[in-house]
Amino acid sequence: MKMKLEHYILGLLTVNPRTGYDVKKHLDTEGRFERRRAPLSQIYTTLKRMYETNLVTFIEEERDGKPDLKIYSITPKGKKLLTYFLNSPIKQAFRHSESSLLFRIRYAFLVEPDALIKQIQDEIDFRQEQISRFRHRDRTIESTLLSPDKLAYAQEIENEIHSYGAARMDVYVTHLRKMLTFFEQQNERPGAVGVT
Repeated sequence: MKMKLEHYILGLLTVNPRTGYDVKKHLDTEGRFERRRAPLSQIYTTLKRMYETNLVTFIEEERDGKPDLKIYSITPKGKKLLTYFLNSPIKQAFRHSESSLLFRIRYAFLVEPDALIKQIQDEIDFRQEQISRFRHRDRTIESTLLSPDKLAYAQEIENEIHSYGAARMDVYVTHLRKMLTFFEQQNERPGAVGVT
């Protein structure tokens, strides 16, 4: 299942009630590392639709000389939808930065431990397959337009970019392995925190 703005908002609302502006502020700061930013108009349209489908509710706070402030909270139906998404299989993204795994990990307290462990292992397996398939591909640049010196320089640049990308992928996979170990150990602890 693909992650939507609704899932992201529901995740935020499991921690604290928020206004639409609070959601926007989060997306512009911490959230920008997890997903694309969204304009305030899209956030308010999404919150309105979520209210109409009973995923969120709100209370209005009156303010002197200003429009009333709507403070949104997640409903039981919204929590159920979020929990369903968090426990569903991940739709693998070719670029690891587009994966919803880190979002799911952020809300691990809502996820069945075995489901999260499987999601992390699946992501590791998917990235390992990518590494074995693409790491040592032929990246030789061929050109009929560049001089030999320019072509050699372009090849050096290409090799540096590949080296950077490979290192990033290796760091990501190493970190996933650490998280996998962390959650496996959490799951084995007596009285381990489970989904409530």
